[in-house]
Amino acid sequence: MRWFLGLLLLAAMIAGAYGYGRFFMSNDLEVTRTITIERPRAAVFAMMNDLRIAKEWSPYYARDPDAEFAISEQPGPGQTMRWVSDVREVGRGRMAIVDTTEYEQIEAILDKGDNVRFDSRMDLRRVDTGTHVTWTLTAACREGWINVPCRYMNLVLQNTIRDELDEGLARLKTLAEQLPAVDFEGLEIIAAPVAPMDVIFVDLTLASGTAPTFADRAAAEAEGINALNNFFASTADAVTRTNEIVRVFPANNGANGRYSFSIGYPFSGPAPQRLIGVRVGQTPSGAALRVEYEGRRSQIPIMYQRIHAYMQAHRISARPGAEAWEVVHSTTPPPPDSTYPDDAIERTEIFFPID
Repeated sequence: MRWFLGLLLLAAMIAGAYGYGRFFMSNDLEVTRTITIERPRAAVFAMMNDLRIAKEWSPYYARDPDAEFAISEQPGPGQTMRWVSDVREVGRGRMAIVDTTEYEQIEAILDKGDNVRFDSRMDLRRVDTGTHVTWTLTAACREGWINVPCRYMNLVLQNTIRDELDEGLARLKTLAEQLPAVDFEGLEIIAAPVAPMDVIFVDLTLASGTAPTFADRAAAEAEGINALNNFFASTADAVTRTNEIVRVFPANNGANGRYSFSIGYPFSGPAPQRLIGVRVGQTPSGAALRVEYEGRRSQIPIMYQRIHAYMQAHRISARPGAEAWEVVHSTTPPPPDSTYPDDAIERTEIFFPID
């Protein structure tokens, strides 16, 4: 008789647990965690929208750096990351980016094992101190009586997921705050192969213990342009040049207190045989980042800071020893409120050679 009463008690407990789960527990799982990162939103987004970089702050990579990861190349929607680990807490999984709103949101699917799937959403919001990141994982059990065990599983997983999100966000903060605090949001950068341009150059050197001012660079450039004009005048139109201006800056400029750059005009046809005070050269070729800029010439160095920040956030390596260069397509006189009389408004392309 006792066994029968025990069986009835067990049945009652199972029925009670089922009833509680069926009518009082949520069918949905949602875990949200937040963090504030003291870096511009563009830099944080770059580390999230490319899974090759996201792997570095992934909680699964932190728990097993020796896990096997397979990541597709193209960042953004469609990129996938798979991993396999002998560590039980990591196991097998897959993450795929489904959709992105640039600098604002990333939606993804996260599969853990064969039977657990989460929807992931990461929202980025500008704040005074940098970027506020909200990471939300959601999952829904199937409809019907069979979903009660799923609801209990969601309850068990909730704390584990919370810890994983906190761990991932903390690692993201640590890595992102090692990047330059320079905002490149809205900067349109194109990576593309470029062909070399034939240019007649004048090399300019400013020997100084400190970095030259804009006025120093503008004065040197004016002297170089004057020398180029005199050279082309002496050729009696035997060499055809364009109206564009090319500036080339050597790598490691400023070493030993020497600041130098070259300025020139592109030309077509045979190179001149008689060169006095000038030289024939070419701009670099191959893979490069290209940025279009329109504004005051004195502000171009700020563009270089933004490009460098972009490259670091996206893990793009500069080509060793290669020179950055600019192509000035047009200039207009500076506005009346300009600090410098030579601070013209330029439409310029800036090129950075990359690996």
